[in-house]
Amino acid sequence: MSEVKIEFNSAGFREILMSEGVRNVVGEATDRIASRANGNLTDSSSEGYEGTVMESPRMSGYGNGGRWVGFVRASDYKAMADEAENKSLSRAVSG
Repeated sequence: MSEVKIEFNSAGFREILMSEGVRNVVGEATDRIASRANGNLTDSSSEGYEGTVMESPRMSGYGNGGRWVGFVRASDYKAMADEAENKSLSRAVSG
């Protein structure tokens, strides 16, 4: 049996991780979670949840760049309280 050798192209992986295509996929997932969380809100006067996509800081093994990461956060105190009481965001993440 022959031995297989795999060599990783770090610059190529970094290029893929920071591509607009990956940014769009992360953004769509972030928007989907925020939308589901807003649908779970029990207080209709709340501003709800909003998603953000940003470049992560330098990560070990990725040289100077990171990768795209998405965050969903409560826009106001009412959404924070709803998450604490009803887990509106937590339920949205789990699907």
